[in-house]
Amino acid sequence: INPLATVNAGLNQTICAGSSVTLNGSFGGGASSAQWSGGTGIFTDINSLTTIYIPGPGDITAGSVTLTLTTDDPDGPCLDVSDQVLITINTPAVVNAGSDLESCASSPAVTLNGSITGGITTGTWIGGTGTFSPGSTTLNAIYTPSPAEITAGSVTLTLTSNDPPGACTPNSDQVIITIYPVATVD
Repeated sequence: INPLATVNAGLNQTICAGSSVTLNGSFGGGASSAQWSGGTGIFTDINSLTTIYIPGPGDITAGSVTLTLTTDDPDGPCLDVSDQVLITINTPAVVNAGSDLESCASSPAVTLNGSITGGITTGTWIGGTGTFSPGSTTLNAIYTPSPAEITAGSVTLTLTSNDPPGACTPNSDQVIITIYPVATVD
């Protein structure tokens, strides 16, 4: 009586697009080896139970990929067996604080032009000692530099996304506002 082959592809995992995933499979019984398959990405070693999988563009577009671990065909009448693992691929937040801006010290307020796409569409402006109108969570807020920033001649603001759900982390981008002094004449 030959033992049945057994296989386990491991627990389902969630990653952020652009990341790789370490698989953790196992086999036993009548099986003497196992091999990974599936997806549009790359396995670093399809014969290693703890291989690294790099998702392909098709996997990322789909938002997930199912990978299969299949044993070899054991001796005797028992057949090979397989198990699957689901890798969910979250979309990261893409943040753009807009182009650097210029203003004059006599009318230093500027309209910010931030955008956030991908895994989340909300964020917050941070940095500076001036004021945001209507508030720092408005992507196209009007920023009025403080007197200290006007004297310094510039301020750097950072637009940071909120924390996207899943495995992806917040993202950020900066914009520099250059404030030119008012011309004087005597």
